[in-house]
Amino acid sequence: MSDIFFKDIFSNLPDNCLIDTNTPGKTLEDSLTRTLSLLKNTVIQQKHPRWIVTYSGGKDSTIVTLLAIEVMRRKIEWRPDSVDIIYVDTLQEIPPLHQQALDFLEYIETLAIKDSIAIKSYIAYPDMQRRFWYLMLGKGYPPPNRWFWWCTPKLKVKPAQAILRKLNYNDAAVVLSGIRFGESQDRDRRIKKQSSCVGQGECGQVLEYNHAIAPIAHWKLCQVWDMLALYAPAWGWPTVPLVKLYGDSPIRFGCWTCTLVKRDRALEAVVENPEWTGLKAMGQFRDLLLQKAANPQNRLLHADGHPGRFKLEIRQELLDGLKQLERELNMPLIDCEEEEAIRQLWQKESPRIDEPVCLERRENVTESIG
Repeated sequence: MSDIFFKDIFSNLPDNCLIDTNTPGKTLEDSLTRTLSLLKNTVIQQKHPRWIVTYSGGKDSTIVTLLAIEVMRRKIEWRPDSVDIIYVDTLQEIPPLHQQALDFLEYIETLAIKDSIAIKSYIAYPDMQRRFWYLMLGKGYPPPNRWFWWCTPKLKVKPAQAILRKLNYNDAAVVLSGIRFGESQDRDRRIKKQSSCVGQGECGQVLEYNHAIAPIAHWKLCQVWDMLALYAPAWGWPTVPLVKLYGDSPIRFGCWTCTLVKRDRALEAVVENPEWTGLKAMGQFRDLLLQKAANPQNRLLHADGHPGRFKLEIRQELLDGLKQLERELNMPLIDCEEEEAIRQLWQKESPRIDEPVCLERRENVTESIG
């Protein structure tokens, strides 16, 4: 296994790197060369001496994150002045992937201190009024679907934008995303439709950020696995547990409550591991959400007769079920503060609801860990 970071690739990279990031690289080394050229171009040609990486905990964003940090750690001549890592915790992530992401961020924090490099990691949470259970069980939102896709803007986009404002995001910075062609035909069409210049790695319209690029958009799936399973561990990165979580399944991880897919193949893949077999009950609860929403008798009707919000008694039933699932799994799925906020909404609808009491609180505000 060759280590291309010790080859002349860096000193020989041209300053004007208008390379093809749409066509897959023939080899991992070819794809990595294009990625590094693109990253160099952001600093040398585009004058963005600051990188902000949107890290989700999945395989693609993990590669973008570790490559950005490797450039810093190896003190490459064209490295940026600083790298900021943003992780948005939706509070709905599949538990083992969530823990893997937190462990990865902790490793970054340790590495930054040990090597004295300008890297900081940030965890952002959605505001209470935008959280999943608050909106569904408190306000009665039906499960997200392709006609009412309310989850992503509230759980992920808004918290990320809040972090960017806190970081004083400006023209000196470029956002690095793990968006990659080949995940699915629908995803590829959306990327190409929303961004005319994604072929050069640009994906600003897709991400709704200025100066955003997708440096591994052209990577093949096999190259992603080679990096995570072979190269990254050789460089000291704890990526093998992530590879094991994915297994042999061509899946994309997300929220365990995701109702935008017919089958939650991500959770199905996780529960194949004997350690996480008990999480099957999470998939059953997700299916219950869909079943409840499909019955018009469980919903309040709009003036035009179409089903709208969940009725209060259904929301109460679902919260009871969620709390029961917590007990079965011995795992927190909703914090006390959010439960209290939900019950406060209920009280406004029905004064007979008991006064909410929260014995424990957790500060789910934007948090810096580095």
